[in-house]
Amino acid sequence: MLSIDILDLSGFNVWTTMSRGWAFVAAAFIIIVPLYQEVKAIFKQVEQNKKDKLRSEESSTTGEDQPLHQNGSLPNRLQNQIYASSSNQNKEEFVFQKTLRRTLSRILTISRPSQ
Repeated sequence: MLSIDILDLSGFNVWTTMSRGWAFVAAAFIIIVPLYQEVKAIFKQVEQNKKDKLRSEESSTTGEDQPLHQNGSLPNRLQNQIYASSSNQNKEEFVFQKTLRRTLSRILTISRPSQ
């Protein structure tokens, strides 16, 4: 801009028209690109859900969801799932209890009269 002389009326009109055009292109890009990415992600997730549904239907027909064996023990896969869910639940309970203790101790510390 330093190398350009003072703009006359036609130069100013050209500059403002170019600026409006640039702003329109930028706004269209800002609106269209995220919209396209979201639609693409939705279609990809729908395809993934269809594949997962087919896999789950296939696994149910192959006998993985059979009841307990004759000897009364659980299959290894089921035992692993039960252990993983119980350990996650224990972790969540531990974190919740720890957070609750900290919060209550802070409240008690704040509510004590200062001496």
